Amino acid sequence: MSRTARDRGRRDASVPVSGMAVLMFVAALVLWGGLTAAWAEPTQEPAAAPDHAYQAIGPAVVGAGSQAQAPLLLPGIHLDTFALGAQSDEEDSGTTKYYRVAVANGQRVHAAATIAAPPYVDGVPGSTDELGLGVTFLTAGGDACEDSGIDDVGQWQTGDGPITSSVVSGVMSFDGCPGEELFLRVTRTGSRANDSPLPVEIQIAIEPAGVGGGSPAVTEEVEDAGAAPVPPTQDEPFEAGRSFATAPEVAPGSYVLELVPGEADLVRIPVQEGQRLRWRVEVTSQPEGAGELALGVSNAVREQVTVGGGSWRMTSDDRVAGGGMTTPVDRGNRSSELSSVASAWLPGMHTVTLQRLQRAADAEPAGDEPVTVVLTLEVEGDPAENAPEGSVLELGETTLEHGPLAALGIETSWGRLALFAGAGVLTVLGLLSGIAGVLVLRLRRR
Repeated sequence: MSRTARDRGRRDASVPVSGMAVLMFVAALVLWGGLTAAWAEPTQEPAAAPDHAYQAIGPAVVGAGSQAQAPLLLPGIHLDTFALGAQSDEEDSGTTKYYRVAVANGQRVHAAATIAAPPYVDGVPGSTDELGLGVTFLTAGGDACEDSGIDDVGQWQTGDGPITSSVVSGVMSFDGCPGEELFLRVTRTGSRANDSPLPVEIQIAIEPAGVGGGSPAVTEEVEDAGAAPVPPTQDEPFEAGRSFATAPEVAPGSYVLELVPGEADLVRIPVQEGQRLRWRVEVTSQPEGAGELALGVSNAVREQVTVGGGSWRMTSDDRVAGGGMTTPVDRGNRSSELSSVASAWLPGMHTVTLQRLQRAADAEPAGDEPVTVVLTLEVEGDPAENAPEGSVLELGETTLEHGPLAALGIETSWGRLALFAGAGVLTVLGLLSGIAGVLVLRLRRR
């Protein structure tokens, strides 16, 4: 055998090992690719919010400046960055981005967008700027195609804490919203922190064809002064979440919360068809001039649910506030002419947000001391006989676990961790196989 033939034989003998290394490396890249969407790494880095403020989090996405370039969004949460707000009093909007959603005949799309600015450094100034989001659905032809929506739920007048806008598309059909995809347009509004990039969480959910109900559960609103007081299971402050994505699920009962100005505490609680959520907030400790509290409830797609919340000033003479849904949850409620009844239509997880508003910049500093409250949540009634389990919508991934990886914007579900570990193992094996291939080649050349 000639030298050329022997060399070719040696090269051929090394191919299986090197090929294995390449295959393993490619497989590792594929697995890593499954993780890239879980990194919250926007192209422009927003200013970091303090630990007690709302923390936007989610798998990263970059919206486009046109419908033609719009990225596809699957059901679940996504995190983008919007660079600019309104630049003058004459303008009312800033950055606009587009996303596309695949949808089938008979379906609807639910979308919500949440924006949050860092708290004011020295308190709320005398002249404040607004902050919000405009959201709407468009067809491929650029025509609006939405059934209902509500903009800027939260403290939009001052841009204090999370502010959410939501929209529901029309039904996909020949005489409704035509085509096999819709385009979501999100626009940052208001001049609050107008030159600073701000994070925006976008949540998408698909409503299958035929989801609905009969008549509304009630014809008159139920008046409710709030849940009954029950003692908390522990006197230590409860660790609430700082975003919709990290809000822990809680059972009915009482929880001690400690809040500083600008703090947002979020928890989740399931409310099924036939059940009604009630709440009660009792202030147990507060400094003079503590300011205001605000409470809101959202369903699983971040649509506002009327519970008699809103904001109120804390005083030593009036320490208790409370309220509840004006009807048991029922899919038929969405057809009610009463807006509070229509809001209680989606069974499943509900998010309760308790926020301590920021105080005025000229307020006495002593009022910044923490406030201690007891939050009581009560779920009245039993699930209806025909109540579905969980939500009736396709929600995708809407929660992220607590922990160091979540702080980086990495979803720490077991599936993601398995991919993460598998990618690491395959990468190491690929490198070892590559080294082994080089060693075999060298040994054979000797």
